[in-house]
Amino acid sequence: MCAIHGIVDVKPELMMKMVKTAHHRGPDGNSIFKDNYITLGHNLLSIVGKVEDGKQPYEHENCVLVYNGEIYNYKDLEHNSKNDTEALAKGLKNEGWEFLKKCDGMFALAFYNKTTKELILARDTNGTKPLYYGYIKDKLYFSSEIKSLLECGFERKVCKKALGLYYNQGYVPGYLTMFEGIKKLVPGQVLVNDKSYNLLDYKLDVIDNLDIDHVKREVQLKHNYSVQQTLMGRRNIGLFLSGGLDSSSILYEMKELGLKPRTFTSSFATTDPKSLLNHDSKLAERLCKEWGIENNVLYQTQQDYVDSIEDAFYALEEPRQGKSFPTYYNMNKFISSNDITVTLAGDGGDELFAGYKHHIKQENWQDKLFWLSAYNTPLKNPELRCSLNDQMNYLNEWLPVKQLQEDELNNFLYTESLNSLAEDFLVRNDKLGMAFSMEGRFPIINKTLRDYVRALPSELKIDEKFSDFPKTKHKYLQRKSYEGLLPDYILNHRKTGWRFPTDEILIGRMDQPAPDKGVLKDYIRETLNDKELMDIFEYEEKDIEDRYLNNREHVKNDKGTDKAGPGLKSQKELFCTLNFAVWKKVYNMSL
Repeated sequence: MCAIHGIVDVKPELMMKMVKTAHHRGPDGNSIFKDNYITLGHNLLSIVGKVEDGKQPYEHENCVLVYNGEIYNYKDLEHNSKNDTEALAKGLKNEGWEFLKKCDGMFALAFYNKTTKELILARDTNGTKPLYYGYIKDKLYFSSEIKSLLECGFERKVCKKALGLYYNQGYVPGYLTMFEGIKKLVPGQVLVNDKSYNLLDYKLDVIDNLDIDHVKREVQLKHNYSVQQTLMGRRNIGLFLSGGLDSSSILYEMKELGLKPRTFTSSFATTDPKSLLNHDSKLAERLCKEWGIENNVLYQTQQDYVDSIEDAFYALEEPRQGKSFPTYYNMNKFISSNDITVTLAGDGGDELFAGYKHHIKQENWQDKLFWLSAYNTPLKNPELRCSLNDQMNYLNEWLPVKQLQEDELNNFLYTESLNSLAEDFLVRNDKLGMAFSMEGRFPIINKTLRDYVRALPSELKIDEKFSDFPKTKHKYLQRKSYEGLLPDYILNHRKTGWRFPTDEILIGRMDQPAPDKGVLKDYIRETLNDKELMDIFEYEEKDIEDRYLNNREHVKNDKGTDKAGPGLKSQKELFCTLNFAVWKKVYNMSL
């Protein structure tokens, strides 16, 4: 895991500034390459082999490679290579960018031919590793970090089109970023001297044998293989363990491979004795105790949340709607303090096996995307707003819609994986982990398992009859694959995640409203009481209290019982606005 940088110009002093800014991504060393055409830089976090073997820029014959990631199957691709960097360089030299179609792993890379001046930039098909680029006076600049590009002279100016997309989707999908003039490669994109190519291949061979016993065994075997692949390297490995199905299945496979991994779980301080907030963490602790696994629990408070929110968004580099980012920032800090360099996580399981409520009764993937995005208060300036039609037109600019299948749910899972999974969850884990020099890996979306499951019809992924697993319809195939291997309390558990207790802190309970004072409430008041923000978004000073902090709705829970809670819409508005405000502050952005 590393950081890569490039300038299509001869600027070694500027390159050293870019490299220094990204030191957290590679504290084991840095170096640069330059000739009379290009300058390349690299930060090294050594994971596989000796430190000296992984040093980059890596020169092979007349070519130079800088690379961030891991190629898990490199020994199968280049038998005589001592590491994945060497294998990549040889493969790209011999076969060009199409060699990347054979690679199972995660990567962002730049490959330069000194003779022909051909430059290849590429990002893996999951979008696990980020890569940003932009032009200043017709000169190309690129980097793993936006912070490094800001050293080059890009303006700290908000991209207005990206702002509209952010307020529709809660993150910036596709090729835009929130920084005017800075773009990113989309998942699976390859740029060869500014000409774009696509590594994605969604039109997979149809699986003929749909016998459920055969399929579930194949899923489990391929999952085991994927976990085994992600264990490569000599550094200590930790597992994010939520108590959910995805991370628990990874733990099972690690145990089957003879390991006793260290797991890490988040828990929250709560005043509600009936709260289910920490139900997941309790399940994680129970599972580890039964299996004799060392589990490490981090207890977080709202003070911890407020203390880390600005650091979290500095690491993230762009705003994202959600409540969990400081939570994950603190978890990564905690894991790193326990001498862990590589983390495994279950991200991607929901997008592969249909794990969300909105995956049920899927009709049309485009309509569903519209529905998911239509929740926020419009921006005050009509020129900044992004209509749903604008959103879909933008999606069609970069999404390979020609690859879609007749299966609508599978289409939605696929498009969701290239949108929210890539640009929200995977980037979150990459940025917040690398803030503490830790590499994040995601076994469930490794190519072997991912492509097999994507080729299966969606009726295997949803249990419409609610039969085998009485508490959930979601992830039927995944649950069936681990039936008898994982405890029933994991298999039948409904997804909750590491949600920070904002409902309790900001709204309170049915019988007891939240106190008017509190560090999170005070921080929200202080941050949002900003006229410049109110000129951008449709809210006034009184709305901070009435809409965001004191909005109590009476809603029905699953059992039909009336309870007090926040308005869902107002909560999403709040954290979309708040997170933008925090990001704008830490990066000193102007509109």
